[in-house]
Amino acid sequence: MTQGLVSIIVPTYNRATYVVEALLSVQAQTYPLKQIIVVDDGSSDNTAAMVSKIEGVEYYRQSHSGQGAARNRGLRVARGEYIASLDSDDLWHEDFLTRSVECLETHQLDFAFSNWTRVNGNQGRPSEWLRDGKWRKYQTRRLGEWSLLAPAEVRELFLRMCPAPSSSLVVRRSSIASGWGERMRIADDWYMVLEMVLRRPCRAAFSLTPRWKKRVDGMNVYDGRAFVEAAKELHLHDYVVFRRDFSSLLTRREKLALRRREAAHRLRLILHGAARTDLAARLKVPAVIARLRTTAGTFVDNSAGGRGIEGEN
Repeated sequence: MTQGLVSIIVPTYNRATYVVEALLSVQAQTYPLKQIIVVDDGSSDNTAAMVSKIEGVEYYRQSHSGQGAARNRGLRVARGEYIASLDSDDLWHEDFLTRSVECLETHQLDFAFSNWTRVNGNQGRPSEWLRDGKWRKYQTRRLGEWSLLAPAEVRELFLRMCPAPSSSLVVRRSSIASGWGERMRIADDWYMVLEMVLRRPCRAAFSLTPRWKKRVDGMNVYDGRAFVEAAKELHLHDYVVFRRDFSSLLTRREKLALRRREAAHRLRLILHGAARTDLAARLKVPAVIARLRTTAGTFVDNSAGGRGIEGEN
């Protein structure tokens, strides 16, 4: 392990054009100590040829196994004291690593994560994390732009939601438990962080300053996908894996909360489907759902709204 070095893992699958732009944003970082690792998850396009044109990049190829397996392949060859993973369709601002590592070192944290902007074509929108305002509860100890989180706050936050997609994170290598969740269809990054915070007390920080861009084009693993398609994979598959894998690490109250949230999301999917039938229209089911949504802010809201397991009131 090389002290001060940040190992940057860029998993990619059929993103030949985007991955070049992502890598250029990595090379443009003001932080000087970088190891850049690209893991090609079995692309059938010209990813290999495009990446080969960029100097200073370690390229690895594997059979198509998913983004979690690709990140873990990169983790196995990483030499850095710190680990970051940039999705190949995302872009970091040039000071992303500098600010994140400064925060980790100054406050001796396990990880830090930064806010982002969603970009679709020429339109930019605030992140769900910023827009939904759930960060307010956790902004109790603010130093400069960073809000520091005690271990109990970190555990509570990440059991409720995932406000830290992979591209937002810089993690101390020694704090990682086993890596990204390879069986997860969407939430491989959430799995990694949740395992960390459940196995040992972790201290973290977040910044609301947008320091990277999430590009949404309909081919993302989560963002921009149809609600039902993404929700089935996240709520009906990944949540079940969370509950099973982490059962021994959860309190009785936490287990009950996860079961309730899983049931709530199943009902949300049922209502979402039922609201689109002719019978539902005659029975005014959509109006009932709309009334529930506006009066209680409940789980029947159809918006994706991030990867949270919040909102089962």
